[in-house]
Amino acid sequence: MTYERFEWLEIPDERTQQKKKTSGPEEALIGKRCPECGWLDEETATRCFRCGYRYNIDHAMAERIGQLGVTLPPRVIEADQNLENFFRTHGRARQPVTLPHYQLRLQAEALRLSRGFDRLICLDEIAVEHYEHQLEASLRALREMRGRALLADEVGLGKTIEAGIIMKELVQRGLVRSVLVLTPASLTEQWREELLNKFHEAFTVMEQPAEWEAVNEAAGGRWIVSLDRAKLARHRDTILAREYDLLIVDEAHKLKNRSTQAWQFVNQVRKRYVLMLTATPVQNDLMELYSLITILAPGQLGTVRAFRRHFLDTYDARQPRNASSLRRLLNDVMIRNRRSKVNIQFPRRRAAIYHLELSEAEWTLYRAVTEYIRRRFNDTDSTKHLRLTLLTLQKELSSSPQALAATLRKMLADRSHGPRVHEELENFLALAGTIPQSRKLTAVHEILDRFPGKFLIFTEYRQTQESILEALAARGIVAVSFHGGLDIRQKELAVQRFREEPDVRVLVSTESGAEGRNLQFCHQLINYDLPWNPMRVEQRIGRLHRLGQAHDVTIFNLSCNETIEAHVLDLLARKIRMFELVIGELDMILGNVDGAKSFEDLLREAWEAAGSEEDLRQRIDRLGDVLVHARRDYDRVREANELLDWALDGQ
Repeated sequence: MTYERFEWLEIPDERTQQKKKTSGPEEALIGKRCPECGWLDEETATRCFRCGYRYNIDHAMAERIGQLGVTLPPRVIEADQNLENFFRTHGRARQPVTLPHYQLRLQAEALRLSRGFDRLICLDEIAVEHYEHQLEASLRALREMRGRALLADEVGLGKTIEAGIIMKELVQRGLVRSVLVLTPASLTEQWREELLNKFHEAFTVMEQPAEWEAVNEAAGGRWIVSLDRAKLARHRDTILAREYDLLIVDEAHKLKNRSTQAWQFVNQVRKRYVLMLTATPVQNDLMELYSLITILAPGQLGTVRAFRRHFLDTYDARQPRNASSLRRLLNDVMIRNRRSKVNIQFPRRRAAIYHLELSEAEWTLYRAVTEYIRRRFNDTDSTKHLRLTLLTLQKELSSSPQALAATLRKMLADRSHGPRVHEELENFLALAGTIPQSRKLTAVHEILDRFPGKFLIFTEYRQTQESILEALAARGIVAVSFHGGLDIRQKELAVQRFREEPDVRVLVSTESGAEGRNLQFCHQLINYDLPWNPMRVEQRIGRLHRLGQAHDVTIFNLSCNETIEAHVLDLLARKIRMFELVIGELDMILGNVDGAKSFEDLLREAWEAAGSEEDLRQRIDRLGDVLVHARRDYDRVREANELLDWALDGQ
């Protein structure tokens, strides 16, 4: 054992003490007697051996200090001190004040002693696997850029994580209380979940103006709102009425034009710190980069005329002139990491499509229900509710007979349908009941037999999930389920079993498993059915294909020939080559499709307008042409940013 300090204790001899006590008239010369217990000590003693009484304390002053509510430290108070000298000696210029004053002084001392941004103090408070380039980017944004930075890492390197770390660090240091996040509408819920699950910060997704009125009265706050909603007149004035400690803008390249309402709105938001996130700061020319930097640091790049004259190439507006000067200016406000530069090995994707032929019963069911849906959808008495139900039926046809049967039973319970419709629905339900195992279930068994290891199977519908679990159990394959009906404890237990128990080979999940779950310990995925929204497919893949995955990720897509699902899969796989993309690129491609309309909206419109299967095929082909153009636009944007990277690298 080691000691920082070792001290022998001198213990007086009892016999010597007794002799001193009875030595008669020479007592005054031998020692001094304790006023408390009468014990006789040596003249040099500072404390009574028997009762511990301190000889060198001004006990009258100590009593006065105690009356003030001050506990004496384990130090002596010299007899020649007065009360004023005591307070001065022990760090006080005056007598103790009230508790609020003390707390204020304590906070001031903590701020005085706090260190600068030479290290991150928030890392123990977050639940995220971070990487060296993310920590370096966060420190640089805090230390060198004073919390006003353009985070422009390439797609897939974790700009959201960097923004979260910076936000959490500022919150931990007491520098930020109110935070406003502006993001595309499709990402509001994703941002809320990540900030809550990974950074333990609760945000509210704002949708109605009244919600702003309610929260503005509170001190501080955490809000997320889509940029398109925030710039509307009914939200704009309320948002601009207050100041925010931190503003985070996702997909900041949407602010590339200074004349747009969106740019002007964000530029007017009063903010102390601001983080802007984009993987493509240049879309068409360098003036777009100028627009972004102007929000962060007005005047950093000079006037518009001076910027054009010094930095824009006459023949190619994407290619910068005077690259070294521009690099020095951008280094003050922009951080851009690239996959080729960071020490991270991304796993590869391997995608397979299983083209399946429906059984005779399945094909009869698909064709009959599709014809019914198309006829009923265009009926004059068709209501909005009925159309939504028919759309659900069309999607369930590509999933399983069990999912279809569940919706048919609900429709049969609706008495608003006439006898003829009831008869058709009952026939469909009876036909679905004759298909105990679909062709897709057979394909799942084939895949599991051929490829060893754990599998994650995704489906949209609970009834399909249950049919998969029953079929796997019948073959002796141990599987667990994950769906939105489970509570938090049950969800955690399902993931834990899938991860830790060797005999649990499959996790069958609905869409709830595609949100906020990292399952890098598994590297094989089966898309049992395919959502019409490609971003949900991307979220599924993102549970496995992400930083930290040690294996190549294999994706099996089940596709039944001559169905709308097959058309959608063809668009994703062949028109935009979705399965070759890095996580995050798909959203950037689809963001270039027909302005305000999503891919799912365009697909639904094509399905609704089609009068036959051949008409639907032609409409989907035209939609495929739109996707091809969107992919080409994205490739041009990526090329523009590669030119910028090349110039800023000094090559």
